[in-house]
Amino acid sequence: MIIIDKEKCTGCGACVRDCLNKTLAIREGKAEYIRDCFKCMHCIAVCPEDAVSVNDPDNSMEEIFPIDESCHVDADRMLRFIKSRRTIRHFQNRPVEKEKINMLLDAGRFSPTGSNSQNVSYIVIREQRDEFNALAMKEFRSLKSPDRFSLVFPPPFDLSRIDFEDDEFLFKGADTIILAVCPSDVNAAIAAANMELTANGMGLGMLYVGFFIRLVNVTKPLKKYLGLSEEDHVAVAMGFGYPDVKYYRTVPRKPAKVTWL
Repeated sequence: MIIIDKEKCTGCGACVRDCLNKTLAIREGKAEYIRDCFKCMHCIAVCPEDAVSVNDPDNSMEEIFPIDESCHVDADRMLRFIKSRRTIRHFQNRPVEKEKINMLLDAGRFSPTGSNSQNVSYIVIREQRDEFNALAMKEFRSLKSPDRFSLVFPPPFDLSRIDFEDDEFLFKGADTIILAVCPSDVNAAIAAANMELTANGMGLGMLYVGFFIRLVNVTKPLKKYLGLSEEDHVAVAMGFGYPDVKYYRTVPRKPAKVTWL
């Protein structure tokens, strides 16, 4: 429930104007909570007097901090950071600290989701990483015949370019595997992109494991191992670790296909 501190509230109406769901109204010169909302929390962020809070065990007010200059990232610097990121396929044999994994999960947690559904959940595979990788490769190798492979990986996937003998073909030696489980590929992809940029900022590298996504969503043993139902959808698979490769420059990209109307 949204709570308005009437002592702090000046009735400026900022929260009312910014409320998509018309949950708030100005009554007798003060903001008032008049009906249920989907908890986007814009009212908390937009109030200049810090008069809005929420009484909800799932949303802790202790996480809140003021938005100031320390939150600003120069646009040119940000774009250079994005252009300099590389997908990593060579990782050091070095564990990723749990504090850094928690920061990655925070980057995903604070990413936008449609209708503020916050419906992306995560499976972090660390302690059982080698056991899980062995099972994944066993299931992957079961598709070695062209007929079976094409059922899961239709063209343009090229069977001849896959090394089924490589035990690390899928995850490339990444220390930590994080799966984003979500019915919405878009919500999961947004979270994953923010997690990757955060990883780069911490000196980590990340690999999107597209082969595994197709594999896990049609393979009962993998879903059972992960504790997922047949209906659960693994939307993104990511491998994180310390890079064992250094890149010295950015790379070219095709021009954007843009239609101006």
